[in-house]
Amino acid sequence: MLSPLTALPKNAKVAVGGSGIAGLSFAYFLAKMRPDVSVTLYEKAARNSGWINSWQTKDKNGQPVMIERGPRTLRGVSDGTVMMIDAMKDLKSLDIVHFIEHNSDADKKFLLDPNDKLVKVPDSFLSGIKFIMSDLGKGIIPAMLGEFWRKASANPGKDETVASMLDRRMGNEHLGKNVFSAIYRGIYADDINTLSAKKVMHKMVANELKFGSNTKALIHSMKTKKDRKKNADSLTLILDKYTKVMGKEESKILELSKKLKHYPMLGFKGGLESFCQTLLKGLESMPNVSVLNNSAITKLISDAKSDNNNITVEINHGKSTEKFDHVRLTGIPHRLGPLLREIDGHIADSLETIKANTVVLVNFYLPDKDVIPKKNRGFGYLVPESNPNKEKLLGVIFDSVIEQNLKNIENAQEMVSSDKKSYTKLTAMVGGYMYNDPATGEPVVPKDEQIIDAVRNTLERHLGVSPNDLDRGLWQVTPANKCLPKYNVGYMDWQTDMEKKILKLFNNKVSIGGMGFAIGPGIPDVFADGFQDALKLR
Repeated sequence: MLSPLTALPKNAKVAVGGSGIAGLSFAYFLAKMRPDVSVTLYEKAARNSGWINSWQTKDKNGQPVMIERGPRTLRGVSDGTVMMIDAMKDLKSLDIVHFIEHNSDADKKFLLDPNDKLVKVPDSFLSGIKFIMSDLGKGIIPAMLGEFWRKASANPGKDETVASMLDRRMGNEHLGKNVFSAIYRGIYADDINTLSAKKVMHKMVANELKFGSNTKALIHSMKTKKDRKKNADSLTLILDKYTKVMGKEESKILELSKKLKHYPMLGFKGGLESFCQTLLKGLESMPNVSVLNNSAITKLISDAKSDNNNITVEINHGKSTEKFDHVRLTGIPHRLGPLLREIDGHIADSLETIKANTVVLVNFYLPDKDVIPKKNRGFGYLVPESNPNKEKLLGVIFDSVIEQNLKNIENAQEMVSSDKKSYTKLTAMVGGYMYNDPATGEPVVPKDEQIIDAVRNTLERHLGVSPNDLDRGLWQVTPANKCLPKYNVGYMDWQTDMEKKILKLFNNKVSIGGMGFAIGPGIPDVFADGFQDALKLR
């Protein structure tokens, strides 16, 4: 949350709704910082971990295989990632943490050009020249050369779409259509023509406000290189707070932070859900924490002002009620609306106006053959707006390439995958905003068979995979229904206003977390948000 909270009284009772990464991180940090506080974590499902789902199954030959049916990796350069890995160290599970090296196959990324050819994202001078000369490179040189001279917005500070800002700053629409549209499809499953620049390009927005252009900001950064080197030897504000509050050694957190910055990507033994399960075990071992599955907070039925300074919550549609000193709600904004409707219909309506995109994950596993072309071995590829893309593909992740390049964080010389056999494992991401009905904004998702056919077509065209190999593989379709909030223009103002209204309504006794209210949509962002809000209650 962006807003402040009120410290908890001694021996307070706190309810946390949801055991995804947002609920787990908030509960974990609060329980550690305040051992006197009783924390009850409510999860409506039988399983925990939210959208993170590392599915242990068997292939067509009856052999065990792990399929990621949700997020799978973390960025190394992130305060939230530092805290996550440090938590694994505290829970004596650092051995499950893996990393990808720079310049490994898994660190290579591709974009799909308008003719269905994969083009490598530049990581060297030579690959940069090749990219500029490709169909995706149109307009890049004039865009970069002219950015310094272009005027700032006529309405400084006013929000606009990502496409609008790129068109202004770059002087043409090509960079947006060919590059940035793919990036934002991959992160948000959304359209640069509707995404809020303030929300998803806040650094570029800030640079324009402060320096007039991003090129001028870059020049300033080069001039202050010495200052930045000094900053590299000190902790960020968030990590400094984390170090002090959690009783850490500053030198060790700084060392970990520097180490992780060398890794473009991190993974976990057994999949990303291993992190959640380890954190959950840590929570369950704490005497002041209770984790209740098949138990949902379905309604808040009193505010603090009218209930002796407590919040009363309804569990499982009236099967029971409980009183708490603080309630933490996590989830996509539109799912929080029904919980508050009985107390304030206007706030509930506002929460439900925030639409969300549905992403369908399609996993393909072929146990005895690698069908990914050698020249395209990498993390995967994304599909920009300039590609016709009738199948509505967002991108494809090459899971087998990632797995074959993972190393153990405790022993950088040790490759995690000792199995040298050839196999293919990949995940296609389909839909997002492209599935939404233009009239209602609601997702219209095809049947599983239709989605698999669409993905088969793309793999044949883009990678040259034969129909026979596609027939022999294991297929799994997982719809992540309304999983990513739509950050439309004005979202930041809406978020600030919504947080203030909820805090005022409940006298600072209710806080909200999750992707809709964290600084960013990534797992490390949401994890760090859990720490920061737990700290406010300390």
